[in-house]
Amino acid sequence: MADWNTAYNWMMDNEDAARACAQVADASPEGVAGSCFAISGINSGAWPVEFAAIAAADQASREPRVQRFYQDHFWNYWLAHLNSDELCKRIFDFAVNGGSRTSVRCLQLAVNSFYHGNPLVEDGEWGPKTMAATNACNPATLVAAFQQQRVAYCQAIVAANPDKAICLNAWIARARK
Repeated sequence: MADWNTAYNWMMDNEDAARACAQVADASPEGVAGSCFAISGINSGAWPVEFAAIAAADQASREPRVQRFYQDHFWNYWLAHLNSDELCKRIFDFAVNGGSRTSVRCLQLAVNSFYHGNPLVEDGEWGPKTMAATNACNPATLVAAFQQQRVAYCQAIVAANPDKAICLNAWIARARK
């Protein structure tokens, strides 16, 4: 079974390596007007209620609240039942960075790229078939295939939105970790 702390710490090394939980300027999500801020990757435009609660807390209380946010919104039963922490931490990180459905869809594409059974439906939904097929794969091979799918996803974003090209190198570096 995959370990929550391993996945959380991997993701936080990308979102807030110093665990400072400081409020910093951040990009506004699509459809959100005005300035946005983030605390440990939690964007005020995307998560206004949750961000406000964390921002209102004293500095010493923020990290447990940040951890609870990520556990409540991105950790799930399926992640806990992966048999590889190396794979789990990457799927979890991409769920935080790109959305849960996007992360699972990239996983399904990765599994289908070499799994010799019935192909998974690439719908971005966790389920027993996705879990069984994922856990049947060689973890190291699947990590590499997942990383490739994540890079391809990032490249597709920039191809469709050239104004986001400035982010591509950072996205690819994070995907290849």
